[in-house]
Parts: sequence; structure tokens; C-alpha cells
Amino acid sequence: MEKLRAGETPGRRNSAMKKLRAGETPRWRNSVLEKLRVGETPRWRNFALEKLRIEETPRLKNCAGETPRWINSAMEKLSDGEIQRWRNSALDKLRVRETPRWRNSAIEQLRDGQTPRCRNSALVKVRVGEKSALEKRPRWRNSTLEKLRAGETPRWINSEWEKLRTGEAPRLRNSALEKLRV
Repeated sequence: MEKLRAGETPGRRNSAMKKLRAGETPRWRNSVLEKLRVGETPRWRNFALEKLRIEETPRLKNCAGETPRWINSAMEKLSDGEIQRWRNSALDKLRVRETPRWRNSAIEQLRDGQTPRCRNSALVKVRVGEKSALEKRPRWRNSTLEKLRAGETPRWINSEWEKLRTGEAPRLRNSALEKLRV
């Protein structure tokens, strides 16, 4: 505030502001502007432009509308009649009338009259006469209901009720009530 009252800027901006007043550019912009003055390009663009000069594609998408480097390998494979590596295994299996690996286990189980692994546990319980997870209450509610049936209060309520019985306020209200008391 003292510097602002005196017409100056805080310390981290002083050097840049002084340079601007003197007609110069701040240090963090100097290298870029000097390169532009002498017809060069800033460092962060050099790599891409050099690749354009030697008819390669830069790592980042360029102004000529070419594709970035990480797409090139996929495009070259497509132009040669191949498919991208990350899709090869699944498509090769489909060509030989197999299913990709991530679906094999589920489909093989269906062929054998079984259910896929992700559903097995619930259905096995139904077959043996147990209640599935959907038919019974979730496990995290059982303990609370059992305590209520026995006339007890659940654990997460006990601490608050004990405080009320002893004349204290529950924990989440303590700080506000103590402030009111004083």
C-alpha cells in the first residue's frame, strides 16, 4: 500500500514497469521480442518450425493444418492398410470370429449357461436361497437397525446424546455456544 500511495508498483512488478517506462520490454519478454526483430522465432516455436522446414510435422499442431506427431503413426498405419496398435488385438480377434479379450470371459460364461463374473455373487446367493444384495438391507445399515431393535442408539448418535444428558452441547455446536456464553 505504501508503494502504491507513492505511485510505485509492488516489488515483483517494479522491474517490468520501469523497463516499460524507459521504452524497453520486461525481461521475460525480451528474448521473444529480440528474436522476432532479427527474423527468428521464439524458442518455444523453433522446434515446430524447424520440422516444417524439413517437411516433418511438429509435435504440436501447426498452422499449416497438418496432424500432430502423436497422430502421425496412427495415420501412417491407416494409409498402409493397417490399424492402430491399440485396436489391433481386438480387431484381429473379431476377424477370426473371436471376441476381444475384455469380453471373452463374460461371453464364454454365457455360452456355458453361466452368468458373467461381475454378476455371479448376487445370483449365486439367490440360487442357494439367500437374499441378494438388492433384496436385503445394505451391510452398513444392519448394525444401526439391530441396535434400534434392541432399544439402543446407534454409535454415531451415542456421543451426541451423552453430551446432551450431561448438559453439554454436541461437538458440532460447541464452538458457537461457547462464544455465546462469553
